[in-house]
Amino acid sequence: MITFQLGILGCGKIADKVAETLTELEGFTVKACAAREEDRAKAFAERHGIEKAYGSYEELIRDPDVELIYITTVNSNHAELAKLCLEGGKPVLVEKPFSYNLVTAEEVLKLSEEKKLFCGEAMWLRYVPMIQLICDLIHREKLIGDIRYISANLGYDLRLVERLKDPALAGGSLLDVGIYPITAVFMLMNALPVSFVSSYSRLNTGVDGLETITMNFANGAMATVLSTMMYETDKRCIIYGTTGRVEIDNINAPEQIRIYNASNEMIQAIDPPERQISGYEYQFLAAREAVIVGRTQTPENSHNHIRMLLSFTDKLRKAWGVKFPLPGEDETHAPTPKPNPGDGKIPGTLRA
Repeated sequence: MITFQLGILGCGKIADKVAETLTELEGFTVKACAAREEDRAKAFAERHGIEKAYGSYEELIRDPDVELIYITTVNSNHAELAKLCLEGGKPVLVEKPFSYNLVTAEEVLKLSEEKKLFCGEAMWLRYVPMIQLICDLIHREKLIGDIRYISANLGYDLRLVERLKDPALAGGSLLDVGIYPITAVFMLMNALPVSFVSSYSRLNTGVDGLETITMNFANGAMATVLSTMMYETDKRCIIYGTTGRVEIDNINAPEQIRIYNASNEMIQAIDPPERQISGYEYQFLAAREAVIVGRTQTPENSHNHIRMLLSFTDKLRKAWGVKFPLPGEDETHAPTPKPNPGDGKIPGTLRA
């Protein structure tokens, strides 16, 4: 098998996990890494046995040996760095969120399509086999009949993570935590909501710390999502159908899926694949295939999937009055009265 060579922009916690995963994944090698501080990049390279370490992102982008660049920096510069990669002729996989709003994301996606270069989002939930399997069982085989309601929650105690409290870095619960259960709902429903109602609480820095979102779908089904960076939740997702239900332990990284019939009897339990490394590997396998065959996107998480998610999070933040001091936010947020933190339910709409 020909070895596929990657470069990593950003040397933080997620980059460590990805580098560990790729070390075990046949056919991949991390050829280079880069950070704003060269010492940090060199330390990262030493930890993971990486050949090259750069003290600037631009140096890595110019490296002729790198075939795909993975961006894992702060949320606020994902789009900016993705554009630099594409302009430098490099395919790129961007850590979630792809960007902090649709305006900046659209610039990147258009550049990808113009240059015919792969550009994707590392929303691993769309690639994990367990979620793909349960979606297939629900949609194609109607295992629990028609879905009527989904409840999903995801929460971590991330109060000490400084970047998540900083509006200038596009922090907050929604873009780092909430997009996982929201994505799960979109996948499980196989549709976008036609309307939503939400409540939120804001930190004193101005970012959202906790939110609940109730979505209504065209077929009459509903879903509720809770996300927070303030405390741990049980991270469960339950899908209720007309002839049974499905329970997912840890919606962010599924640990087990259980299927129950209408008599409340468990009829099947699904565990992660035995050969699964960390769950991160699937998005890189899909990205490699897209690069090799010349696609600009993957079917699992297409450019339209990226657009739909950011359109939804833009509408949520606009309803809450949560605005970042970053490019494109004036277009995302039309002048509206700013609601008070936790001031009750705020209606919104989203077209499918």
